[in-house]
Formats: sequence, structure tokens, C-alpha cells
Amino acid sequence: MRLSQKSQVERIQLLDRSTDATPVVATVDVDAPIDRLWDCFRQAHLWPMWNRCFCWVKNDDLVRDDLLLWAFEPIKPWYLYRMPAVARIVEVEPLRKVTWEVTALPGMYARHTYFMDDLGAGCTRFGSWEKAMGWGFRMMGGFWTAHFQFVNRESLAGARRLGQVYSKHRSFDDPRWLREA
Repeated sequence: MRLSQKSQVERIQLLDRSTDATPVVATVDVDAPIDRLWDCFRQAHLWPMWNRCFCWVKNDDLVRDDLLLWAFEPIKPWYLYRMPAVARIVEVEPLRKVTWEVTALPGMYARHTYFMDDLGAGCTRFGSWEKAMGWGFRMMGGFWTAHFQFVNRESLAGARRLGQVYSKHRSFDDPRWLREA
């Protein structure tokens, strides 16, 4: 049975056991309350304003079972590509996390989760986790690992910028403020 024909639970179990890659994961503490940060974060079409790994995102909101459509900036500014991507949003827990699965690339299965934890006193821990497996991943593992690290690094830097915007304006109500980030 091909990976694409397995259930989501079976794919998650295979990914957990896979030694194709170590997960790329990190967190950053953000000076913004979790409810405000989540309300800003869930507006996926605004991600390119604060997260420099994205050049565009089609989705207005994060909705379970929707396709997430976006394009990445290159991992190095002098690389001449933009990479379109499509994934299925498989988990949305408001104020907590969103997870999507990438299955569109032959021989590759990947999961990416952005997550948040309320630290109290108006502070939120923001994190990014990603892992992939499969022959398609192994064939270009060096590129994919560098790409996942780029996404992780830029996502955390963007979350820090959101904290700075919130510290200055005490809200995320005006998208122009995100351009400052």
C-alpha cells in the first residue's frame, strides 16, 4: 500500500518512527497575549508581512481540511526561485496550534506545526516543528533540511517582530503595522 493510501494516523506513526530526518523545531517567547497573537496569526494571508519565508499565502483563515496554498521565498536571496506549495490543514486548535501535511510531492510526506503556549502575563511561546520522510525527501534531503531550517528561523524571527509590533501598538488591528515588522 502506498503512503498516500494510508490513513492519517498510520502516516503520523510512520513519521514518528522514521529516521529519514530529525525534526526541525524551535521556540521563541513573544511579548503578546496568546489570544491577540492567535488572532493575528490565523490570518494566513498576512504571513508574508511578518514571516519573510513566505512571498504569498492565499488563505484568509486556517480551517481544518482546507488546502493551504502559498509560495516560499528562496532559502538564499541570490537563488532565483520561488517555490509554490500546497498542503492539507489537518489540525486547528484555536489558541494552540495548526498542523498541515504535505503529500503533493512524489515520495515525500511532511508535517509542519506552528504552536503556541500561554506563558501568562501577556507572553506567549511560539514554536515551529517540521519533519519529513520518504524516498523523495531522501533524494533531496540536504535541500529540504536547509529549507526547513530556513522556515523555522524566519518564522521565529517573524514571531519576534510581531512581539515588537504588539509592544509598540498594543494590538495587531492595522495590517500596515505588520509591514513594520
